[in-house]
Amino acid sequence: MFDASNKGNTKFFPVCVQYFSKIGVKKGIIDLIDDADESATNIFENLMTVIKKSGLPFNGLTSIGADNTNVNMGNNHSVYTLFNNEIENLFKGKLS
Repeated sequence: MFDASNKGNTKFFPVCVQYFSKIGVKKGIIDLIDDADESATNIFENLMTVIKKSGLPFNGLTSIGADNTNVNMGNNHSVYTLFNNEIENLFKGKLS
């Protein structure tokens, strides 16, 4: 899950994950991205960096959740479509 929150001229993107480990389901914030560029490509690249840095397996990604803006979850060029190009049948979750 990711979502943008602004404070002045700065945009913060908390990146939350939920995953299975040997001791059960784990969840939490793994990074807080500070970036003013809200383009789908930039958000996707930032999220890919966070996933790689975290050591979580990219091929284990089954869903992505964010608010329902076009840049995040649109049907054309969005963060969701960029991830879905890498992982077929990615589940589209929505934050409410």
